[in-house]
Amino acid sequence: MAFEALVDCSVDACVLPVENSLGGIVQEVNDYLWEFHPAAPAAGARTGLRVTREHVHPVLHCLVGRRDAPIARALSHPQALAQCRNWLHAHGIEEVTGQDTAGSARWLAEHPTPGLAAIASAAAARRYDLEVLAEGIQDDLSNRTRFLVVDRGRPARPAECGPGCRSSLAMVTAHKPGSLVEALQCFSERGVNLSRLDSRPIAGRPFQYRFYLDFEVGDASAAEAALAQLESVAAEVRLFGTYPAALG
Repeated sequence: MAFEALVDCSVDACVLPVENSLGGIVQEVNDYLWEFHPAAPAAGARTGLRVTREHVHPVLHCLVGRRDAPIARALSHPQALAQCRNWLHAHGIEEVTGQDTAGSARWLAEHPTPGLAAIASAAAARRYDLEVLAEGIQDDLSNRTRFLVVDRGRPARPAECGPGCRSSLAMVTAHKPGSLVEALQCFSERGVNLSRLDSRPIAGRPFQYRFYLDFEVGDASAAEAALAQLESVAAEVRLFGTYPAALG
């Protein structure tokens, strides 16, 4: 697993998908960002993780396999299946959940199954000697996936960066009326624009939620003041990093 490899120093950095323009957030990655990013590392603990860059990449999905029978099922990662759902439904193809796109193509190459195809890239089809049965099957040609570069080190704060950067964090608000509004006002009162706001359930606390925020660093001092105030009013804040933004 990528996060464990980072913590164990087996790798220097990882490029991880966090959200897609069609399928929404990649839940596992967002959950692991919180889990592997302690709010206050213990003395003597290894260096924590941080986000240092982002990259937005166009996604072109293909149906790959062999022309040995009519295709009835498609194997792929849940995000890829979600991004191609309308096309699959229109062609009467059943979704089959796999581990990832390239891994699904590899599995199909190693386990030829009549009527089963995979959703993957054309490059994966070439690598595993499969045919491209249909190209560009995603439901929207503007389909994009946003990736974050994660490595080890102290996350940069807004005050350390200039315009054109973005900060990512997650927070848990106080469990009382108006706590989310109070947290968001830290940004709105200073003219700091949020570019993302998502929620994820907190394990062991039914129907309570953790919030993921991205905000633009236009004025570094205003963004830093907003973050500082948020840290004073929220129950817990974990800053993942401030980094050059790939999207305006």
